[in-house]
Amino acid sequence: MDQKTRAKYGFLEAWVSIAGNTALFVVKVIIGFAINSISLITDAFHTLSDVLTSVVVLVGFMFTRMPADERHPHGHGRVEPIATLIIALLLAMVAYEFGKQSIERFFHPEPVKGTVLAVVVLFASALGKEWMARFSYKLGKKINSAALYADGWHHRSDAIASALIPIAIIGAMFKVYWLDAAFGIGVAVLIMYTAFEIARPNIDELIGHAPSKEFINRIEQSARSVKGVVGVHAISVHEYGDYYNAISMHIEVEGNININEAHAIATMVEHKVNTETKGSVTVHVEIKE
Repeated sequence: MDQKTRAKYGFLEAWVSIAGNTALFVVKVIIGFAINSISLITDAFHTLSDVLTSVVVLVGFMFTRMPADERHPHGHGRVEPIATLIIALLLAMVAYEFGKQSIERFFHPEPVKGTVLAVVVLFASALGKEWMARFSYKLGKKINSAALYADGWHHRSDAIASALIPIAIIGAMFKVYWLDAAFGIGVAVLIMYTAFEIARPNIDELIGHAPSKEFINRIEQSARSVKGVVGVHAISVHEYGDYYNAISMHIEVEGNININEAHAIATMVEHKVNTETKGSVTVHVEIKE
């Protein structure tokens, strides 16, 4: 799938998320302040952070669709894991701030006005957020996008929080006010865990993780399928986003062929591997003794 098509899917997911989360934030924050619920206010700003992460997704896909240039000869594919890492950092900041407030509220409880309306709104919000999560996962799977998977994680954590908080509000109806703070802490922990799970693989990608054995085997089998290749080794892969890989390898050819024939075999290997993978391929020829 080309960069522009991937970007269209990314833009669609981001705008749907921005519209849905903005509406949910407004409703949650109004009700949260009206009933003085820290867990609901925390959840409202968790939802608002979803808007910010969707903006990051938009910006990320704007960069990834840019073609390679003189300063970035391998394209801008690594902007996507950077955008995903920013999403994780925003989540961690939200978790820290509201975790701190919830702990303070736990030791110094304040009255919470439990209402049936708030419970209904939160359960409806949970269903809406779960739909957004599945929508993000579906598009993320279609284009194999870490950023969309991360946004989906964010939506699902918000859905879980929205499903749990009504329990705290019901507790408030029976004067059990500490339950609201306890669930606020639980939501903050959930958000922090989500941030960690999102950040870990993308940090790994930016540092430069080794390709999977399956991908290396696929490259080797593709190269060996070219007539005249008797050995393949020293395969190296540098990833620049999902749609671009810089691949280099050494192939061995029989010692009884001339330089022109060896060069022709190398060219065929480059074409074959490039067709079956993504990006550019550089082949070094060695003569088998």
